[in-house]
Amino acid sequence: MTTDWLLRVSDGKNLISSSKYRIWGINSKSSDSKYFVRKVQAGDRLWFVTSESHGKLLAVATYRSHNVRELGPLFPISYTNEELGWISNGDDHDPNKYDVEIHYTDLYGLNDCELLTHIKSPKTIRKYNEKCRVNLPVEYSYIVRYSRVTFEL
Repeated sequence: MTTDWLLRVSDGKNLISSSKYRIWGINSKSSDSKYFVRKVQAGDRLWFVTSESHGKLLAVATYRSHNVRELGPLFPISYTNEELGWISNGDDHDPNKYDVEIHYTDLYGLNDCELLTHIKSPKTIRKYNEKCRVNLPVEYSYIVRYSRVTFEL
């Protein structure tokens, strides 16, 4: 069974910058991130939500995998923040704290759709539930039917 997850992405600029690599980053130290890492499965849907926007959906993608970021002292194995185009906004979504890479496929840009979830929780990751004003499973079927996968946001 597919699970829908909402991931808060601040203003979305860092997500847009790294979308060509199909990577997002999270800080695994928070309780919601720990839960996500334990429960997420390949094929689940990731709904990227911008902050302070009435929960505007920026994009949706299909979860593939995750791994610990390895930025090592000599040679980084993972992409660096600079390579991904991630900059710190001084908020809760500081890429310097991202220690887990989330890999995804089948990215659909939703910026022009004006889909507002009205989620107000401070959580950075949450499982979809009835508090969301958009029926994500139903909406996804329309998105796939009438849109195309994008290569970058």
